[in-house]
Amino acid sequence: MTLIVILVFLMLITLFAVSLLNRMQQRQRQRRLEQRRLRIRVEDLNELVGCLEHTLPNRAITKHINDMIIALLTQMLALEDKHPEHLEAAILKSEHYSEELLNPKNRQNISYQQDSDAQIVKTQLHLNEAMHLIMQLAAQGTINEVELDAYQTELRWAYLMVSVMSYIAQGDKSIAISDRLAFYRKAQQLLMESMHQDPRRLQMIKELSEMIDGERVGLSRDLRETAPAI
Repeated sequence: MTLIVILVFLMLITLFAVSLLNRMQQRQRQRRLEQRRLRIRVEDLNELVGCLEHTLPNRAITKHINDMIIALLTQMLALEDKHPEHLEAAILKSEHYSEELLNPKNRQNISYQQDSDAQIVKTQLHLNEAMHLIMQLAAQGTINEVELDAYQTELRWAYLMVSVMSYIAQGDKSIAISDRLAFYRKAQQLLMESMHQDPRRLQMIKELSEMIDGERVGLSRDLRETAPAI
């Protein structure tokens, strides 16, 4: 009888140990899956930030999204149980980058112009993603309604300008007059179809008409320069 009790006790201990081990392994799998999900999201946002850095004049928007990367890296660090050094370094690097984004002395070349239709589409997808993220930040209370409206206005203008300035650039490079005018008309049509309230839109339409009619060789300098629409 004593032997049976001991065997039963040992069996229960074994079952408990196996159950505990299974739970530990399951937690480890869940932790790795969550780290992988966060890592993929960080990679996506890094690509988005890289695009905005060279496309969007208002670097405050880029900083907000870079700050989201820092938050995700911090979550990854909390899940890391072996080698946190690389995540700590990544967080410090991202924090330094956020500071640099607001440094007026450290300005990257900004251009709406893209070299191909594929790049136009990709850049506009990034701008749409930035719009979605900015709305999330507003819902969380990170930015206020005034900031949200201003950021949305600029992102919509950038979305329009990516196509417009790319078509104008393609027209400038065209040797054949017919091709050149076709690109200018494409850019003008996009501006005419847009409901954006930025006063530069009407000025661009007017100057493009003059370019098409041969009365002007290019856009005026203030329209070619990339500047915030707010």
